[in-house]
Amino acid sequence: MTMFTMVCRVRGTHTMGMHRLDSRWAERLIDNAGISSGDLVLDVGAGTGALTRPLVNRGARVIAFELHPTRAQDLRRNFTNDNVTVVQADGADVRLPRRPFRVVANPPFGICVALLRRLTAPGSRLIRADIIVPRTWRSDG
Repeated sequence: MTMFTMVCRVRGTHTMGMHRLDSRWAERLIDNAGISSGDLVLDVGAGTGALTRPLVNRGARVIAFELHPTRAQDLRRNFTNDNVTVVQADGADVRLPRRPFRVVANPPFGICVALLRRLTAPGSRLIRADIIVPRTWRSDG
């Protein structure tokens, strides 16, 4: 069964759909995701690595997707000695792993619908996705 957790509080400037994630929220999201050592986790819209670092610290194998060339290069440099593969690609068009995987992500809000469609498409091996989505998607008013 696929499980989605959506966290809706993000502060900061929203430029081109990008939004920075406070480290406390990153830790909270990852704690809730129940990541275990050895899990394959996709970090879509990895940015500066706010989720990537805590995922690595928990022993996850991370594939970090980042479209912006400078941020992708910085991620490669910052995670050279870690179990992280950085892919410079549009998060809405990620190539999904063939083996079971999880997603813990803070993607640009403009790609959320396309990303969720891709993750839930037939043949996806998604186990669970913990994704930050726009506050306007809340169902509780």
